[in-house]
Amino acid sequence: MDYSMVPGVGASIRSANCTDWEKGTIDQRHSTVIKLRQFAGGPVGSSAGIQNGPVLTDERAYNLLQSYCANRFARGFKLYKLYERAAAFVGH
Repeated sequence: MDYSMVPGVGASIRSANCTDWEKGTIDQRHSTVIKLRQFAGGPVGSSAGIQNGPVLTDERAYNLLQSYCANRFARGFKLYKLYERAAAFVGH
């Protein structure tokens, strides 16, 4: 399915949190994962070696967010922060 036309969870990718994730439909969650990948994988500077931010596979990102957001304590966690921190350990 093409999720590019499906709205993501939350008002914007920068403000979406685990509560938004939990309220979202499966299609909205997949759309959010794609938007997170595009956001995190964007240009990060002028270094010749690293031109784009690290990203996760969509499956890994979906599972990560499902796992974190299932916890009540995580309801205010920003999705992009969870994504970017995990992607930093995976590399490019």
